[in-house]
Amino acid sequence: MKKIMLIIAVVALSISASAQTKYWDSSRPEHRFTFGVRAGINTSKQYAINDQSDHENRLGFHAGLTADINIVRSFSVNTGVMYIQRGWKTDYSDNRGSVEKKDNAAYLEIPVLASYRVNLSDQVQFQLNIGPYFAFGVSGKQKVTNTFPNGDNYDIDSFDSDEGGKKFDCGIVLGAAATYKHCYIGISYERGLTNVSNVAESNFQNGCIALTLGYNF
Repeated sequence: MKKIMLIIAVVALSISASAQTKYWDSSRPEHRFTFGVRAGINTSKQYAINDQSDHENRLGFHAGLTADINIVRSFSVNTGVMYIQRGWKTDYSDNRGSVEKKDNAAYLEIPVLASYRVNLSDQVQFQLNIGPYFAFGVSGKQKVTNTFPNGDNYDIDSFDSDEGGKKFDCGIVLGAAATYKHCYIGISYERGLTNVSNVAESNFQNGCIALTLGYNF
């Protein structure tokens, strides 16, 4: 019985070691820091947290710089600064006319992501990323088109204190990516956790799906 238990223990340890070698590498990384450039397209919307309707999707873009702090070969902390356009649109109509609002609010975003990495070959790596983001509104316009009788067409700042959005936003990022040599491709989903509306009795949270291409130095 002792011999059988010993054999089982040795086999279990061997399997465990093999799995750890394949899916987790705790050895020292080749480079402690990795820097890169990123750019891509994204579709954004705002989710209503009360009885209002969601603000619909609108296409935008993003671009920025990234930095990886490589702890071990299989784990890094990813951060950087990204300029990201998070637009949305909404409309209402009846037999008297219609009102359409389009917003192209832009933010500077700083993610702080835990990044799990697996080398599929000497040149290909797969990544899973999760963590918070912090965003600060920097520009944007909200265009209002009103065809109702006596309605006005006008533009306001995306972060207008009465009808616009709040400048600060934070939330969660979940994403996956792959690298081939120095080239990067990734997809991510962001979901805001704070109310970004300045409109009275409104509660909206940002949401965004992004496709990103990049190059690591």
